[in-house]
Amino acid sequence: MTPEDHNLALDGEGRTLHLVEAGAGQTFVLIHGALTTHTDWLGTLFDGFASRGRAIALDRPGHGASRRPRYQASPLQQADQIREGLRQLGVERPILVGHSFGGIVALAWAAAYPDEVAGLVLAAPIAFQEFRFLEHPFFGPRALPLIGPWLSEAARISLDPMLLKLAHKIMFAPHLPPPDWLARYPYARILTAAQMLEEGEDANSVFPGSPTSLIDYRAIRAPTRILAGEMDQVVYPVRHAKRLAAILPDAELTVRLDVGHMLHHTASDGLFQIIDDLMRSSVTGPAAA
Repeated sequence: MTPEDHNLALDGEGRTLHLVEAGAGQTFVLIHGALTTHTDWLGTLFDGFASRGRAIALDRPGHGASRRPRYQASPLQQADQIREGLRQLGVERPILVGHSFGGIVALAWAAAYPDEVAGLVLAAPIAFQEFRFLEHPFFGPRALPLIGPWLSEAARISLDPMLLKLAHKIMFAPHLPPPDWLARYPYARILTAAQMLEEGEDANSVFPGSPTSLIDYRAIRAPTRILAGEMDQVVYPVRHAKRLAAILPDAELTVRLDVGHMLHHTASDGLFQIIDDLMRSSVTGPAAA
């Protein structure tokens, strides 16, 4: 299935939204995590969503080909920018599918606009503020005014290639990154000083005490399904997925014992089972065969 590509201009400040889409019916908005782009969802994973409805895989603002101004990295600011772009395409009441940092963006959207979200499916989501041992020491300082861009450029040619290789291993542990995922991986977009600066802004938005990631979870009314991996070394489920499931009014949590952070790839069968169950029970009626 060949997706259709869109580059949407949003305003005169240079904000854009890049996405690909395929399929028809109930819309699934696929929101990626850190250190990747919309390409994380492509391949058989994207085809699985497109066979069930209208699949939209996007570059989060500040990532891939989606541009955002400096200091507009909060989960809600990113959600607002995505929402604005998708309104140009006539998207209404989508199911938001968020992985990792994409999870907190989806949660911010569902809390701010509760009547506009048909459902939430969250895979290994970040949901609460915390000090993050990779992102805050290595990426956070790059978001600083004045010195940040210089730090990012210096790290680009010295530290980042090695750091990215290590990050991939941790993300997929206890599995190895799939060859087809590595073949699609956008190294040229990720290994730039500008991109790592944006990663730093994302990280700083969930630093403890930051007001930018405070979300009123009590406002969320969408049925929510959460998938977590007990072996996740990036976003610990006890701190995020399990705690979130206990707070949301209509949430169900599935914890897989054999997978880690990239469980939307390594446990895609479980992800689609959740999608199909959600569509049958709460959203649009029986899922497409």
